[in-house]
Amino acid sequence: MRRIITAWIVAVVLIVFLYVGATDIWMNHVHPTVLSMPPIYAWFVLVPLLNPLILGILYFYDRKHNPQPMEVSDNVD
Repeated sequence: MRRIITAWIVAVVLIVFLYVGATDIWMNHVHPTVLSMPPIYAWFVLVPLLNPLILGILYFYDRKHNPQPMEVSDNVD
């Protein structure tokens, strides 16, 4: 259980860093452009595309290390 909580905290910190920290450190300039956009705008387009990937990896990690009981249906054929 402790590994899962640590993984969730790491994922949340990573996502917050992508929005806040990476922009101040690497993206605070105008040239060169990325797809005709300043790097900071390109970054804010890329980060929402990275978030589902990060959370998907965390989801599969969570399922592997924290299996849930199978659902039982009431339908009897």
